[in-house]
Amino acid sequence: MNVKSLAADLGTIILMVFLAVVSFAAPSWAYLQDDVDMLLELRDCPVCILSEADLSGQDFSQVNLKIAELSQANLSQSNLQEANLMLAELGGANLSQANLVGASLNGARLQGANLSGADLTGAVLTQANMSGANLQGANLQDAELTGAIIGDANWRGANLKGANLRGAIWSEAIICDTVLPDGAIGDRNC
Repeated sequence: MNVKSLAADLGTIILMVFLAVVSFAAPSWAYLQDDVDMLLELRDCPVCILSEADLSGQDFSQVNLKIAELSQANLSQSNLQEANLMLAELGGANLSQANLVGASLNGARLQGANLSGADLTGAVLTQANMSGANLQGANLQDAELTGAIIGDANWRGANLKGANLRGAIWSEAIICDTVLPDGAIGDRNC
């Protein structure tokens, strides 16, 4: 074996090791600019990767974000009225003061999301996971929360009048000055 052949073999081995290390590295879930552009232009972006994107204050009414990855995204003060967010990943997202009236959030993952002051009137959150979410002052009047996992979410000052909570798991939730589905004021875990 000559030196030239040995150097070529060593270079191949180094390249293979490098590719192996890179392929096992944790994937980056930060937003893809092409997906942001598609959302802004077409208002249709199912299965898009929009994690950590700043989408605050935008008009996304009736947008399709079904199964979209929106972890840690900033959607504060955005209009998401009647948006399709079914099965969307919204863990840690900022949806404070967002308009989610009539939005479809079936099966959405909202763990640790900030929904303070959001308007979710008539929103569908069937089987959504809201553990650790902040819903202080949120309006969920007539919302559908059947089978939702609420866990230790903060509902302080929220309005749940007329909401359907059948089968929802919310024994650890903070319900303090909260309007309950029957119109009574709840004070638990204050």
